[in-house]
Amino acid sequence: MIVEDYVLIQESIRLVLERDCDVVATAEDAESALAMATELRPDLVTIDVSLPDFNGFTVMEKMLSANPGVNVIFVTAHSEQNYIERAFAAGAKGYVLKGSIQTELPAAIREVMAGRRFVSPLARGRFNLKV
Repeated sequence: MIVEDYVLIQESIRLVLERDCDVVATAEDAESALAMATELRPDLVTIDVSLPDFNGFTVMEKMLSANPGVNVIFVTAHSEQNYIERAFAAGAKGYVLKGSIQTELPAAIREVMAGRRFVSPLARGRFNLKV
C-alpha cells in the first residue's frame, strides 16, 4: 500500500513496488489510508512524513496499533536526523529519501521483508546513523 499525496511520486513508488509486490491500494491522505489499511491489512506500507491531514508518524502509529505486523517504510524528502530517529522509534522498518526511490526502494523492500531495517545510505552516512 502506498500513502503519498503527490500523484507523480505515488506513481513512481508504484512502478518500483510492482516489480516485486502487488500494490493493493494507494491513498493521498491519512483518513483514506487508515480506512484502507484496516480493511486490506497490507504486509507493507510506504508512507510520506508530510501528508495533508496528519503527519506520517501519526498514520504509522495508528496502522501499527490496528495491525502490528505491518511493515512501514517511510519514503520522504525529509533527511533530517530527528525525522529518521523518530520514524524508527515509532516502529518504522525503513527510511528512503524520495530522490532515491528508483535505486533504494527495492533494496529497502528486500531488507524490511527479510526482517531487517533499512536507512537510505545518503541519510545514514550524513549522520553516521546505526539502525
